[in-house]
Amino acid sequence: MTEWVLPAIGPRPRLRRLRVVAPLLVRSNLFAALVLLPVPALMYALIALRAFSGDRSGTDFLSFWEAGRRVLEGQSPYPLVDALPAVVDRFTFAPFVYPAPAAYWLVPLAILPFALAKTLFLALNLGSVVLALRLLGVRDWRCHAVVFFSVPLVASAALGTFSPLLLLGVAAAWRYRDKTVRLGVIVAMLVVAKLFLWPLWLWLVYTRRLRAAVLSAVAGIAMTFVAWKGIAFAGLDQYPRLLSRMTQLVGANSYSPFALLHTAGLSASAAQGFVLAGGALIALLAAYLLRRDVTDERSFVVALGLALLLTPILWPHYLTLLYIPVALIRRSFSLLWLVPLLMWFDGDGWSDGNPARIIPFLLLCAIPFALVLWRDASERAEARRAAASLTRGPPLKLPA
Repeated sequence: MTEWVLPAIGPRPRLRRLRVVAPLLVRSNLFAALVLLPVPALMYALIALRAFSGDRSGTDFLSFWEAGRRVLEGQSPYPLVDALPAVVDRFTFAPFVYPAPAAYWLVPLAILPFALAKTLFLALNLGSVVLALRLLGVRDWRCHAVVFFSVPLVASAALGTFSPLLLLGVAAAWRYRDKTVRLGVIVAMLVVAKLFLWPLWLWLVYTRRLRAAVLSAVAGIAMTFVAWKGIAFAGLDQYPRLLSRMTQLVGANSYSPFALLHTAGLSASAAQGFVLAGGALIALLAAYLLRRDVTDERSFVVALGLALLLTPILWPHYLTLLYIPVALIRRSFSLLWLVPLLMWFDGDGWSDGNPARIIPFLLLCAIPFALVLWRDASERAEARRAAASLTRGPPLKLPA
């Protein structure tokens, strides 16, 4: 009896089909609408409902709102270092640890009822993402939809964090990189709001925007001094200890290189030392490699990458900043915009010090930065080859 066997489809034909079908699906507006709109719309409706109801559970914004109220009364917004718990509850532990100027920026929201303040802050965050993408030249609605579907932005909206505002600030710094005053003030506000963004100031120096760098330093120092003076410098002497204690309490549960090294058995100080040494080595190597061909794009991306590399606490919502290099590569929708969606395979927001979760997360973060550097280098190499061919001119034809 003859046996009939269906021919198997091998992996190579499948891959060829995927190469044909995937770009068609990516370009399809109908497919994008069906995939990218319904689920995010439901999620943000639930987030907005929680904000409007004044739910105070599981939100960082509660500490922001309370910090604004405290500085309004001339009190310190910071917790006592010795009063911090030995073991933290990830769902309730969210002390205010931002520099003092950030607390004053929250005062306009702090004078409002909590539910209204939280709702307005959510609207401000979501609006800042749209404005940031427009500053980066991104007009494609599918790119906006992907960003709103991403883990970093969903986490930012649900928790009520500063990260979307940081995205707007970094996008504005790039957009106005040739405007000395604007750039200096923007970088100062970014660093004052979130200290780990200090490599952006080094970018000003490296690209010889010295007037902007001086202005940024002066503005940052002035804002910090005035803000802390407003609360009689309360908590200033304990602030370095507070940051160090926060690293000890939650750093190992984040997704940072520090968390990976600390999980591997290094002490907190040794892990931080290795991260700083590695960051310094990368910065020196980048400065050497770019010394003859300093471009704004590559150096800006290196500075932003260093900021994310060096911070001992790296939460998923920090990675709204990943869309800066993505937008610099492609301002229209492509598969690259979908790469950050792979974070949904984890989606927990708390690594528990598990290397199997931290390593893929870090590799995923590296993709947009690596692509910017590779693309810029290849384009400039091609331009140099074209210039060299024009200099040599056409080959000489000898008479027969």
